[in-house]
Amino acid sequence: MTSLWPRTEEREREPFFNMPPIVMWTAALLLLFYFTFALLPERLQLNLILDFAFIPARFGGLPPEYAALTNDSLAWAIFTMITHTGLHGGTFHAVFNAAWLVAFGTITARVVGGFGYVVIFVLGAVVGAALFWVVHPGDVVPVVGASGAISGLMGAASRFFFGPGPVPLTDPRLLAFAGAWMLINLIFGFSGFEVGGETGQIAWEAHMGGFFAGLLVVPFVARRR
Repeated sequence: MTSLWPRTEEREREPFFNMPPIVMWTAALLLLFYFTFALLPERLQLNLILDFAFIPARFGGLPPEYAALTNDSLAWAIFTMITHTGLHGGTFHAVFNAAWLVAFGTITARVVGGFGYVVIFVLGAVVGAALFWVVHPGDVVPVVGASGAISGLMGAASRFFFGPGPVPLTDPRLLAFAGAWMLINLIFGFSGFEVGGETGQIAWEAHMGGFFAGLLVVPFVARRR
C-alpha cells in the first residue's frame, strides 16, 4: 500500500510561499512602486506619469502642450515601453496585476529560469506597447501597468498547461485557450470596461501583444531538462 500524501515531516519542510524568488521580488516591487506613488503629491504623480508612462504619440512627436512638459525624444519613447510597467491606475489594478504575475510568473520562471523570465517579461512589455502604438499611433492618453509584460508570462506558461511541453502551436487545446483569451480581451476592451471601477480602460492591444510574444519566444529560452 502506498500513501498518496507526503509524510508530515516532508510537508513541514515545504515553504509557505512556494514561488521562485525572482517572481516574489517582481510582485513586491510592483506593489512597492504603486503604494509609494500613491503617497506622492498629485502634481508629482502627474509628472511621473507624463515622464514614464507609454504615450504612443511620442513616436510621431507630441503636441506642443505635451512636449513642453516631458521628454519627447525617440530614445525616451522606446525607454517608456518598459518603464510604464512600474505605474498603475489604482489599487485594484496594482494588486490584481501582482496576483496575476505570481500565478503565471511562477510557472514560467520554473521552466525558463531567472534570465528567461526577465527576457519574457521585458519582451511582453515592449511588444504589448508596440501593438498598442500600431492601433493608436497618435494617441496622447498615457498607458500604464504591467499587464502586457504579465500577459507575456501567461502566454509562455500556456505552452506548458497541457503537457511537459512546450506543446506545439497547433495543439487544439492551446489554440482554444489562446482564442478564449483573445475573445475575453476584445469583449472587455470594446465594452469600455474599467478596471475595478477605476479610471482607465483595459488596453487589450497590450495584453494580446504581450501574450503572443511570450507564446512564441518561450521555446527559445526554456531550459533543457
